[in-house]
Amino acid sequence: MILKILKSIFLTILLPLFIAIILRVFFLEIYKIPSSSMEPTLLPGDIILVSKMSYGARFLRLGRLLNINRREYLRLPGWNRIRKGDVFVFNWPKYSSVIDSASDIYGSAVVKRCYGMPGDSVVIKNEKSGISNGRSMSVEPGYNDYGDVLFPHDSSLKWTIDNYGPLFVPEKGKSLNLSEKNEQWYKEVLLFENNKDRITDSPGKKTGYTRTQHIFTDNYYFMTGDNFYNSQDSRYWGFVPEGNIIGKAVFVLFSSDPQKSGFSKIRWNRFFHKIETHSIEFHKSTDKQ
Repeated sequence: MILKILKSIFLTILLPLFIAIILRVFFLEIYKIPSSSMEPTLLPGDIILVSKMSYGARFLRLGRLLNINRREYLRLPGWNRIRKGDVFVFNWPKYSSVIDSASDIYGSAVVKRCYGMPGDSVVIKNEKSGISNGRSMSVEPGYNDYGDVLFPHDSSLKWTIDNYGPLFVPEKGKSLNLSEKNEQWYKEVLLFENNKDRITDSPGKKTGYTRTQHIFTDNYYFMTGDNFYNSQDSRYWGFVPEGNIIGKAVFVLFSSDPQKSGFSKIRWNRFFHKIETHSIEFHKSTDKQ
């Protein structure tokens, strides 16, 4: 009798729970789109399926967490490589926590499109307007953010959100010849890769790397929203470390319009809508994330 009860508990509760945990950790994630930053590709209220195995599932290195109180992940081999134009979910990089000597660079989950790959030189040049597949879109005068608001937060650059760059995206194994200028541009990455050492002008300060050159130990990505003029993305907070990537956005499972109620809020035509890899589409809306 007891064995029957235990078997029933195992089959009805423990086994499904174990399978759900395995699927969640290694294969799939569900993510709800909170804002318009990825319109028209993804709409507020979309619930998307995220494939962790596309780029390789990651799991927490518990020993590192216990020994040095720093959250790090190991990544399994993936089914595919990241491509420019892919849409993926990642932890927003909390570089400020590195600078403040905190242990966690993994912020809340967000979704954007990959605009710059490791080793790329990111350049955004749009004369008077955004460019979408050769078509012009008007932009209100004075709408663009500029100067030290934008990454790398150097007002002397005079960059705007649609007149931006060139900016090198760090690639693992590539070296960067450091100058006073680009040391500040890449300050957050340098601090992150050198165990939160400080960059300072004080003589004799040890930073964990030479002052003349740094070799990057990780790959980074430059992410932008499809709603190009209304998206908080890499143009504001910088590069996304590869370790922050959660998985590839595959398709929309379900969608409901948060502005409507009842059955009218359900967007039936978006069910199982595939999320395509393509170049950035510029789209204008009213809010940022």
